[in-house]
Amino acid sequence: MTVENPIAVLQEHLDGLQQEYGPAHPEVIEAWTKLAELTGQRGDPRGAARQYQQLGDTLREHIGPFDGKVLDAYEGMARWVAGG
Repeated sequence: MTVENPIAVLQEHLDGLQQEYGPAHPEVIEAWTKLAELTGQRGDPRGAARQYQQLGDTLREHIGPFDGKVLDAYEGMARWVAGG
């Protein structure tokens, strides 16, 4: 029996959601946030910060720099940079 890597499973799910809905859809944002958090919780705070930065940058392009979702993503990045 093979145990799947939950980060890889979530990344695959996120990729599918992005293809179906685009980058600023609420389900995409939720999945991306879960991926970032799981990445950090599994011992990769830099990876979590990177995920949040990519989310923030992507959302900034699609919905503008002052939307609360963009700011939330950058807050997540700062939290993981500061140590989680």
